[in-house]
Amino acid sequence: MKKFLSMVFALVLASTAFAQNVLEITDISQPNDVYSSEDNKAVVVVKCNKSIPLTFESTMDKSATPYNTTVEGSDSIYYIEFPTGSRYRGREVMVMSPGYGTVILPLSDLKPKQVVTFQAIDPNSQVDAGCYRGHRNKGMEELKNMNYNEARDQFIVARKCSDVDAEENERNIALVDTILFYREKGEATYKLLDYKQASYYYEKVTELNPYDTYATNRFSNCLTKFTTECDATYRQADYYFNEKQYDKALELFNRIIDNNCPAKVQAIEQRNKINLLLNQRQNHSRVLTYEYLKDSPIGFSYGKYNMYKAGGFFNMSLNKQVFDMMRSNCAIPDMPEMNLSFGWTLKVVNPVWVFFGPGVTAKCYYGDYKKNDSDIDEIFPGADGIPNDPNGVLKPSSEYGSANSKKQAIYTENDTKANLGWAISPVIGICVKYSYFAVRLTYQYRFAMDSNLKDFIGKQRIGIGVGISY
Repeated sequence: MKKFLSMVFALVLASTAFAQNVLEITDISQPNDVYSSEDNKAVVVVKCNKSIPLTFESTMDKSATPYNTTVEGSDSIYYIEFPTGSRYRGREVMVMSPGYGTVILPLSDLKPKQVVTFQAIDPNSQVDAGCYRGHRNKGMEELKNMNYNEARDQFIVARKCSDVDAEENERNIALVDTILFYREKGEATYKLLDYKQASYYYEKVTELNPYDTYATNRFSNCLTKFTTECDATYRQADYYFNEKQYDKALELFNRIIDNNCPAKVQAIEQRNKINLLLNQRQNHSRVLTYEYLKDSPIGFSYGKYNMYKAGGFFNMSLNKQVFDMMRSNCAIPDMPEMNLSFGWTLKVVNPVWVFFGPGVTAKCYYGDYKKNDSDIDEIFPGADGIPNDPNGVLKPSSEYGSANSKKQAIYTENDTKANLGWAISPVIGICVKYSYFAVRLTYQYRFAMDSNLKDFIGKQRIGIGVGISY
């Protein structure tokens, strides 16, 4: 009987001696972690107390030996690199340590450049479940659950542990304090409706603790409200711009730019336009003048005479016979004329600007045109039914006979036909403007397209204009 009891006791001792401890492995990966590898590989990081050495094996890799092992505080940190791809689906990694049961980690879904981090502890070990590590782990769990004051209390208690990792513990306390600081700032600015600044603070919280769902929701809400506010501000600024209330529009566009709104680029463009318009107002860059030109005394000119860059101008002049022609009231001596020109303006020295550019002249006449010669009288001055021609350049195209020793015209339909002579007429001139007043002097040279009409159209003209600058 004693022999039997001795055998049973020996078996119990043996089973106790060979009993294996248990490792608990927790995934503590951070979603923002990236493995900077040139190849499409991932890295697995395993943290464990340095009193528990670990080894690794893989079901699909020749080796799972860590390429680097470091010590951080009381932990050993193992770095294992694995290739990725569909061929490695089903991969499992065995984590082993003397005296502990093997733990299998399923790693079939590794992505290129992914970082997967595990924390291995012995929950029954005094080292891991003891003072510092126990409070640290509880603090990190409270941190993950957004219970920041409770987390801080755990880290404060951990200061008194004999095995405390002082550097790590102080970093954890500073982390909690920083999160609480940004949270309070975010709440304060959110209540003040400063959504741009509030989103900055909440974004800082999410960077420090990705598990803070409250900060994440607040951040998204702030961005939505901020974008809505920016859009409303831009619409109001655009309204003031269209109403030419430039001071109010400029203030709102500057606010959009300062707040870095989504429409910042468009706001900068509008601000530049406003500044240009305000500079033009200040410098009285716009000039509007009444223009007088021989044979076409009804005219105007409009242009921009900028202080620092080139501008442009447009000029038009005509005579009243143009309106008679439109009403079909013209007769043989009537010569409707119109001039158009445009071009560029450049400052010479304030207050003098030069302008130049191409132009065109159109001049109409009725009947046929023929210069006087020795065989033809001037167009019947004083003849019955024929008006005097002061220029002596027109003749009716019909046959005509004599009466009382004077040639007399017999008109046909061709005598009422409108004919057009036109010329290229470039212009050059100067403009002098001071305050709200402006004077222009224009020289126009005419190149008749029909050489027979060059005397009829004329070779050159001098024009003068008087008006305002604003």
